[in-house]
Amino acid sequence: MRQIKIFYWDSCIFIAWLKDEKRPNNEMDGVYECVDETKKGRIRLITSVLTRTEVFEANLTPDVKQKYDAFLKRRNVQLLDNDLRIADLARNIREYYEAQSRIDGLPPVRTPDAIHLATAIHYKADAFWTFDAGGYGGRSLLSLNGNVAGHQLTICKPVATQYRLGF
Repeated sequence: MRQIKIFYWDSCIFIAWLKDEKRPNNEMDGVYECVDETKKGRIRLITSVLTRTEVFEANLTPDVKQKYDAFLKRRNVQLLDNDLRIADLARNIREYYEAQSRIDGLPPVRTPDAIHLATAIHYKADAFWTFDAGGYGGRSLLSLNGNVAGHQLTICKPVATQYRLGF
């Protein structure tokens, strides 16, 4: 059994961290704790190379872009390529939720989200962290917790073991 946890960050988690978003219910505590634990080498953080494109769509300042680039240079932070295995798994996820959409009337999983999910599944993430509750015309990723088109994957908002005091 591996000792270091592998967390997958959806693009929205990086954006929230980089923009220092104020979110309800101490949702950012887990993000800040994860950054600290990653810097200490206690967590392996993974994400799709697609995240880089999505993060830079967020209109960040040059200083914030530099902070992002510096964080990505850590050995235990990995931008993972979208290869044929990921593409095929993402296609399968999309097809599954397109068929499911005809049954339940909910939107399908968008292609970028399917790529993120496929990457997390393929690289065996312990948890997929997101704030995606179904915006931008796609199915809520949080609603897929535990079962993504037949693949086991924990999907949740960032979880903190300690809480920050906001003074």
